[in-house]
Amino acid sequence: MNKTGLSTGILLVVVGLMMLVAPAQFVKVAVIVLGIASVVNGFINLVTVRTLIPDPYFRLDVAVRGWSSIIVGILAVALPLAFAETVWTVMVYILGIYLLLSAGMEIFAVIKLRSEHIATKLYVWEIAASVVIAVVLFIMPAAVGLAVVQIGGGLLVCAGAAVLVYTVRSRPIVVNPDSVEDSADSGHPEGKDADI
Repeated sequence: MNKTGLSTGILLVVVGLMMLVAPAQFVKVAVIVLGIASVVNGFINLVTVRTLIPDPYFRLDVAVRGWSSIIVGILAVALPLAFAETVWTVMVYILGIYLLLSAGMEIFAVIKLRSEHIATKLYVWEIAASVVIAVVLFIMPAAVGLAVVQIGGGLLVCAGAAVLVYTVRSRPIVVNPDSVEDSADSGHPEGKDADI
C-alpha cells in the first residue's frame, strides 16, 4: 500500500474535520502556523535571496521584506497566545496587510531577478499565494469567514476520503512465485520430455 497516499489522505481528513468542528480555533492555529512560516521565510530571504544579485535596490527590497516578515511572524505567534480575542483579530488583519505589501515588494524583486535571467516561477507562486491568503484572512474574523472555513473543511474531508479510497483500491497485486507455472511446462503436459 502507498504509505504516502495513506498518510496524505488521513492528514486531509483530520485537518478537514478540525475546520468543520472548530473553525474559530482552527483559524487561530492557522495564524500561528503562518507566523512561524513568516519567520522562516524572512530568514531565507535574508540569507539566500538577498545575495542572488548585487543590485542595491534589490538587496534593500529583500532586506526590508525579510526583517518585516520576521517581526510580523513573531507577533503572529506571540500576541494571540498572550492576549485576548481582540488582539488575535487585529493580528489577522495585520498579517493580511503585511502579505499584500510583501507581495507588492516581491513583484519588484521578481522584475529584478528576471532582468538577470534568474528563474522566478517559485516567487510568482509565492506572490499569488500571499494575495490569496491575505484575502482569506480579511474575511476570517467575520461570520462568513468561519462558514468559508467550514466549507473548506468539508472539501478537505471529501478530498482526503477520495485519496484514501484510491490508495486502498490501487494496492499492488502480490503474486506468489510458486503458484505460477512455467510457460513451457504449461503448454505441454509432458513438460520438457515432449520435445524429445
